[in-house]
Amino acid sequence: MLHINTIITGLLLTTTAFGAGHSLFTWSDINTREVIRWDGDIAVIQHGAAMEEFSCRVNIDDSSVEFAINSFGIPKSWTSFSYHDEIELKEKQKHLSENAAKHGIKMHPEGNKFSVDYKWVIDQSKESIQDIAKAIKNSARKKGYRTKRELVGAFASFVQSLKYRIPSNYRINKEGETILTAGAMVPLETLSNKWGDCDSKCMLFASLVRSIDLVDVVFIIMKEHIFAAVQVTTQQDEHTVRYKNKDWALVELTDAWPIGRVPSNHLNGVLVGKFEIVNIK
Repeated sequence: MLHINTIITGLLLTTTAFGAGHSLFTWSDINTREVIRWDGDIAVIQHGAAMEEFSCRVNIDDSSVEFAINSFGIPKSWTSFSYHDEIELKEKQKHLSENAAKHGIKMHPEGNKFSVDYKWVIDQSKESIQDIAKAIKNSARKKGYRTKRELVGAFASFVQSLKYRIPSNYRINKEGETILTAGAMVPLETLSNKWGDCDSKCMLFASLVRSIDLVDVVFIIMKEHIFAAVQVTTQQDEHTVRYKNKDWALVELTDAWPIGRVPSNHLNGVLVGKFEIVNIK
């Protein structure tokens, strides 16, 4: 996915290692800035306004990360096969599609084109990431966060603060085999690496909040981008989509944007209907 360049910078997450598997994450919650008004994508901030600063120590178990990574993606060798006629081709494609689905990869009907099964990845990740989500939530509670919207903001800003970087479309496993991943990483891998692109960050965010039943999330899929939408009480003039007779606030996770505000180039795509809503529940 393409990187979204915004005018909001300087909010990168910092980490400190504390023994095997333990890291201290620190970040700023952009949702706590006092914004006077928006001029397009530019936020006019109240003079002297500050953001809430977070600090949270989490345990990222290396064996859990390795297991999650190895569970996702399909060997490239699966995608090459011979056949005698169209009937055999369709049978082999069906077999490949069924096997790929067991590893978080969707095969599209028009041929050997693959994409990430977002729901599969999130469902597989919730249990292993739940303790990390609880640690983030506890940190927010200590800061006085009480409402669902405030807590969602703490999680969104945490994920936004991870560096933006596009992963490869494949990885090489320990046996030297090429594994196709459709250019995405599973949530524990994103968290362990401390970077990700738009879909990897979206899956991390959704896995975190869904693991503790904090908020319902859907994904907004565009041609070259993906962002999230959450079921929270929306505010006046926020960027939203209507889904299942409710307004969902848009959440941009590649960079530091507050809940209910996305870059204008992507908002324009939403306004003209050039998007797909993917329900991950």
